[in-house]
Amino acid sequence: MTRLLITSIIPLLALAVGGTSFSQPAGPMEDPIVIQIVQLDHAVAEDLVRVLQPFLSKNGRISAYGPGNKLIIKDRKSIVRELVKVIKGLPVKSPSNHHPTE
Repeated sequence: MTRLLITSIIPLLALAVGGTSFSQPAGPMEDPIVIQIVQLDHAVAEDLVRVLQPFLSKNGRISAYGPGNKLIIKDRKSIVRELVKVIKGLPVKSPSNHHPTE
């Protein structure tokens, strides 16, 4: 199982950068747009961007932050929650010299 650290989940309505506020697009309030930062320990962020991109909504975004091997995911809360479950369920790579016994 992949070990990860969830850094933050921020409702987009509450996010402001440099005095510019981001507003939430029209949609159900019970499933707001959120931004989540996920620290990866056993996967490469750039690889997961390509794998997870098809599962986002048309307005969702996913980016890799290389120096920290982190994913930044912006989408509906329900979709982000499901993507985090997928990431947690990824297998941990075994060392290349390790061969499972049969």
